[in-house]
Amino acid sequence: MTYAISGDCCSDASCVAVCPMNCIHPSPGEPGFGTTDGLFVDPRTCIDCGACADICPVDAAKPADRSAAVDVQLNASYYKERPLLDGLDLDSWEPPRFDRWSDGPRRVAVVGAGPAGMYATRELLQRSTAEVTLFDRLPVVGGLARYGVAPDHPLTKQIVETFERITAHPRVRWRPSTSVSVAELEGRYDAVVHASGAYESRRLGLPGEVTADEVVAWYNERPGARRPELKGPRAIVVGNGNVALDLARLLITLSGTGITEVVVVGRRGPEAAAYTASAYREVEHTKGIVFRYNTMPAEWTDRGLTTTAGETIPAGTLITAIGFTARPIPGLPFDELRGVVPNVNGAVVGRPGHFVTGWIKRGAQGGIGVNKACAQETVRTLLTEAPVSAALM
Repeated sequence: MTYAISGDCCSDASCVAVCPMNCIHPSPGEPGFGTTDGLFVDPRTCIDCGACADICPVDAAKPADRSAAVDVQLNASYYKERPLLDGLDLDSWEPPRFDRWSDGPRRVAVVGAGPAGMYATRELLQRSTAEVTLFDRLPVVGGLARYGVAPDHPLTKQIVETFERITAHPRVRWRPSTSVSVAELEGRYDAVVHASGAYESRRLGLPGEVTADEVVAWYNERPGARRPELKGPRAIVVGNGNVALDLARLLITLSGTGITEVVVVGRRGPEAAAYTASAYREVEHTKGIVFRYNTMPAEWTDRGLTTTAGETIPAGTLITAIGFTARPIPGLPFDELRGVVPNVNGAVVGRPGHFVTGWIKRGAQGGIGVNKACAQETVRTLLTEAPVSAALM
């Protein structure tokens, strides 16, 4: 009996490190990591040891006989055209190598307690002796892992429990409900890691549009979120990513919205769709969802959405789910076009001692677990470049 990884996979990739047979792919650095449906177990080499299930933070790895048939099939099909290595000579493996531990900087501030900030904090604790002060504007950790994941995906949200344990570490000072500026942090810390993310929705610029972040914050009960004005019976969701499909599914299934049909509008063709296969499988049999491609919105009125082709699609609600963007961080450079702080391997350009990780570093792309590899790169750079505080030596 082999193991399989389900669509709840967050790509944390801890399972890759513990697998004794190297049978879980794509691993960080391999093509497809962070862009596929997640990770996949090769049934040809899996030895049923269960190491992946033991370490999986979202319970996505399960024995095949306890997995959905579609997950077992997807794991097998991923390897269908990939050659099997001729034997595994374990005696020929190189000795294991471990990253060198460093005393490094003594005091580090991490701004943002979403996945990017929490992975960076964990790396700092594991790779250095630094004391970490963790700030977040919200009263709890998790960021979009807590308030951006659809409420009917409870397994994915389990990773928040891992993040909560990090705040209890004796070298972590947790400062919830606290906003801090670059000016306030300078001089107080040897290094600052900015992990503020990109949580604001991009807009079409049509008066009356509701943005994805407004709706997602409402149905996830983020502190301070308000219920957006939703009118049925038909809603239009512009976007072809996972967020758009989550919105479409939930608008129909949530009670009290008055919405019984959702038109998912793609501005380009289906070949350009950004949603994953697992996200599509969740909606393909849901009654009341319609897909429209190559449709460019032009105007939104009380009659509905008018396209550039002159067609009007009657609807009561227009929601845009066309990606997220970051806010500039006052005091740091900002690339308006890419929506990131310019950096080299996480080190902010022109600002020694300041580092970035997550979406503010690489743009609003990649799921929860992709932030782990991103944070590892940033922390490696930090431990190389940040000075040790003379005052604390």
